[in-house]
Amino acid sequence: MKRYLADFGLLLVGILWGLGFVFVKIGLNEGIDPFYLSSIRFLLGFVALYLIFRKKVSKIVKRDIKAGIVIGFFQFMGYLTQTYGLTMTTASKNAFFTAINVVIVPYIFWLLHKKKPDIFSFVASIVCLAGVGVISFDANMNLTDINRGDILTIISAFFFAGQIATTGYFSRKIEPMKLIFIQMLVAGILFLITQFVTTGVRAFTPLSGMTLVSVIYLVLFSTAIPTLLQTFCQKATTSTRASILMSTESLFAPLFAFLLLHEVLTLKVIFGAGLILFAVLISETKLGLAKMED
Repeated sequence: MKRYLADFGLLLVGILWGLGFVFVKIGLNEGIDPFYLSSIRFLLGFVALYLIFRKKVSKIVKRDIKAGIVIGFFQFMGYLTQTYGLTMTTASKNAFFTAINVVIVPYIFWLLHKKKPDIFSFVASIVCLAGVGVISFDANMNLTDINRGDILTIISAFFFAGQIATTGYFSRKIEPMKLIFIQMLVAGILFLITQFVTTGVRAFTPLSGMTLVSVIYLVLFSTAIPTLLQTFCQKATTSTRASILMSTESLFAPLFAFLLLHEVLTLKVIFGAGLILFAVLISETKLGLAKMED
């Protein structure tokens, strides 16, 4: 695959993921239960990817399952807090606050590998915190511009950082597609269990209209297809370019939210979001350069 095609494929991943925030919001606005939506997304996503890649994956052993369960738990908690947070905030702010997971990853690696983050990571952290502060504080420095949904989304960023860090840790020892299969299955099962515990079977309503469209998009275009594109395209470009291109989801999410959901961004939110995205670029670029040096 030529490099420009690989770069376009990874940019398409960012676009599809960014639009995914909007379709989650659409599904929630239509009244679908967050746990029901997520369980369908991951279980059907697992089935779609398994049907495509099952012959390319070697036999799954006990250590593969253990690693997949760890990553799947972080994925479950990340999407649990992110999706539930989206019921109380906008798709734009949900995307911006989720993006800070990239800045957190080096500190998770610090815990796993005892390798202290470099100056780029510390600078990115400061810039990111400044961005979150700009969005959250009002003119009197009170936290009146942040709601429960925003707080849950910020918490989700920590879980997503844990997922990224543990994936990087285990993927050195285990075939990546195995980890993808198992973590998606684990997350789907955990969402299904949560569904039964919280609301029982009454949430299992027939899918129709925009709810069905939302689920189809999330399964195919926000889960299965991006995974395929990332798997094949990332081999033909550098880690730096790949990470930056995929992080554009945080740019496309508010754009699509403006066009499709008519969300309005204030100048304060735009400035704060700009700081968060700048922090992501600092962290992503340094992470990619480090991988190239290895």
